[in-house]
Amino acid sequence: MQVPAGSVLRQHAGDRRADRGSYAWLIAGPSWWHMTRVNGSLAAPWSAPGYRHGAMRGVDMHVHLPTGDWVCGCVGHYLDSVERYFGTRPEPRTVEDLVALYERLDLRGVLLGWDAEGREIDNAWLGSFCRESRFVGFGSVDPNRPDALDRLARFPSLGLRGLKLHPTMQAFDPGDDRFLPFFDAAAELGLTLLTHAGTSGLGAGEPGGQGLRIDLARPILLDRIAARHPRMPIVLAHVGWPWHLEAVAMALHKSNVYLDISGWKYRYLPEDVRREMPRRLRGQFVFGTDYPMFDPEACLAEFEALGLAEDVAEAILRDNAAALLGL
Repeated sequence: MQVPAGSVLRQHAGDRRADRGSYAWLIAGPSWWHMTRVNGSLAAPWSAPGYRHGAMRGVDMHVHLPTGDWVCGCVGHYLDSVERYFGTRPEPRTVEDLVALYERLDLRGVLLGWDAEGREIDNAWLGSFCRESRFVGFGSVDPNRPDALDRLARFPSLGLRGLKLHPTMQAFDPGDDRFLPFFDAAAELGLTLLTHAGTSGLGAGEPGGQGLRIDLARPILLDRIAARHPRMPIVLAHVGWPWHLEAVAMALHKSNVYLDISGWKYRYLPEDVRREMPRRLRGQFVFGTDYPMFDPEACLAEFEALGLAEDVAEAILRDNAAALLGL
């Protein structure tokens, strides 16, 4: 099977049909790359060795690398604002600490890449680390990069299952037509898109927000992408506050839109959000923490305190993300 003649990836990255590690092989797909329908969208099975859906307590859909590479190297110049906004200052930890914490809590996790403001977490390293661990890797590419499509095309061979974007930090407008080929390429690769949505603790309380524009992270800017690519799951992080009604409306309208509840003490989640958790969107909410900004153990206690019915709690804590990621 060939990549379609009009493929964005073929136009920009060439026809690599003979390369089993390329996007063309991913799209054509060997027998194990069968697609399963989840809430009307398509997801692909993906499981690191030794980890099974039934054996895990939950899935944290929003985990950052807690090492100095990210805490100090990528967002270090924003830590004063982060401490003021969240009331805590993340301290660097080792990857061994990360693994031990999630092993102890019996959680799988989506480990997110970073590529913004000229600072990045190496996608090749991320893919290699996640390949043999309890984490699923979501790489990142700044859409403004001249070689953004080439970088994105390498995700399958790196073992990366999704794409993490942060329009505020990457200073790009998802509603700009210039970025349509980028989103088209992500969809062709079968990636799950997880995007920061709403305000940000980075730069909060500083003059001019340290130059960061939160309007670029309005959820509604992704609505046309969700409509254009109905088979690409789109996860709106942090429920998109203060534009959470946009996020809820999008999820109600489009079954390929999910809401992650990371970045909150869950008792403070807006009532419009909490009302839909056991109702129409019970299959489209996913648990997330925003570690190391938040303590996963404390988040689990906060989540339990919401008093959700057992089947709803299991769906949000584990089953929705497990189905989305094919765990």
